[in-house]
Amino acid sequence: MAGSLSAGGVVRAWAGALLVSAGVNELLRSALWGLLAVPETFLPFTRPAVLLWTTVGVTGAAVAFVLVARWTREPVRAYRRLAVVALLVSWVPNAFLPGSPRFPEATWQLAMGLALLHVPPALLSVLLFPKWGLRTGATPGAW
Repeated sequence: MAGSLSAGGVVRAWAGALLVSAGVNELLRSALWGLLAVPETFLPFTRPAVLLWTTVGVTGAAVAFVLVARWTREPVRAYRRLAVVALLVSWVPNAFLPGSPRFPEATWQLAMGLALLHVPPALLSVLLFPKWGLRTGATPGAW
C-alpha cells in the first residue's frame, strides 16, 4: 500500500496509540500488581514508570513509522516487520531483571508481567500508524 506520509495522521495515530495503550497498560498494571503481589519497592511496575515507558515506546514507534514510510517502497509491510523485531528486542532487558542487583526483588513473573505491558503499545502502533499515517495513492516516501 504505497502512500505519502500524512503529518496530521501520524500525530493522530501517535495520540490515539498513546492514550489507548496508556489506559490499557494502567488496567493491566493494576491487575498484575495484585495478581503478582508486586513489591512496593519494585519501581519498574509503578504508574509513573509504566506511563513513561509507554510514551517512549509509542513515540519510538512513530519515529520508526515516519522513517520506514519515507524510505521504503512498501511501508506497511516493512513497518510491521520492524515492529515485531522491536517488540522482541524490547523484551530483552526484562530477561535481565531477575537476579539484577539493581532490582533484587525482581522475579521471572514480574519480568514477564512487564513484558506483557509492551504488547498494547506495539499492537496499537502497528494498527494505527499505517491506517492514519499514510495518504493512499500518492508517491511513496513523499511528505
